Amino acid sequence: MHRRILWLAGLMLAAIACQAHAANVADFLDFSLKSGAATILPGRLYVPPEASLPGAERPFILFLHGAGEAGTNNTAQVNGNIDNLLAEAKSRGAFLYAPQSTGAWSSTTLTSNVMAMINRALGEQHVDPDRLYVTGLSNGGGGTWNMLSRYPTTFAAAIPICGVAPASDFVASRLVDQSIAAFHARNDPTVSVATSHNVLNSILNAAHETLPAYPSSRDTTTTFVFSATSHDLNYVEFPTGGHGIWPVVYDSPGVYDWLFAHTRGVPEPGATSSMALLAFVAASRRRRLTRGGVRR
Repeated sequence: MHRRILWLAGLMLAAIACQAHAANVADFLDFSLKSGAATILPGRLYVPPEASLPGAERPFILFLHGAGEAGTNNTAQVNGNIDNLLAEAKSRGAFLYAPQSTGAWSSTTLTSNVMAMINRALGEQHVDPDRLYVTGLSNGGGGTWNMLSRYPTTFAAAIPICGVAPASDFVASRLVDQSIAAFHARNDPTVSVATSHNVLNSILNAAHETLPAYPSSRDTTTTFVFSATSHDLNYVEFPTGGHGIWPVVYDSPGVYDWLFAHTRGVPEPGATSSMALLAFVAASRRRRLTRGGVRR
């Protein structure tokens, strides 16, 4: 059985309604890139209390929002889409950085500014440079692919969700040795599931790995779970759920178990019990995901 499966167990719990953890702007510092009085890149940073302990270096999550949160008010990007992610950052003592874009995350200037703020956090806060993680949804999912391509040695692991196509400068070979868990729904009406297939196939081709046989678009029952044979590239395709699947992904403890198990420069976690995979697939076949979140 493939390696790196433990994180899938947590997805079994995603079908169970959980208490909401509403994000609040007051939970975050204003962490914006400025030039004089002008704001170049609005942003918010959650600083965990654990970071104040002497000698403590904490994990750091970069969150890239969807198109609906673009703007300059520096509040829209910490709406309900980030609730579960913030709750987990609080639970695990991790930083959570949420910049706000004025457009698509494909801009090289924009991603360069994001990296400038990450470097600022590394210099000013007790951030562990070997435990930087990136995740994003929809437009931000495409931004996640772009960050991995443009800064291939920076992040320990990544979770792109129903991502749009990466920018034209995307280089698949730069992602071959990176740790990735991607998610999409087969019936996504906003960003075609073929978009994720194309990105995954480009990485697998660069890694000289066999391409998976994805389920038919008419298949409304099968949850497709794929892990590359020799690389830490993982993909989960829900049969239903539409575009707004991020509440399910971000409400799954096993996803965070997978994410935080990774440290840059350290070999990926070893093999775990196949029971997690089997239980997840069985649970997924017993239910259909309900559509949630805000369409992007």
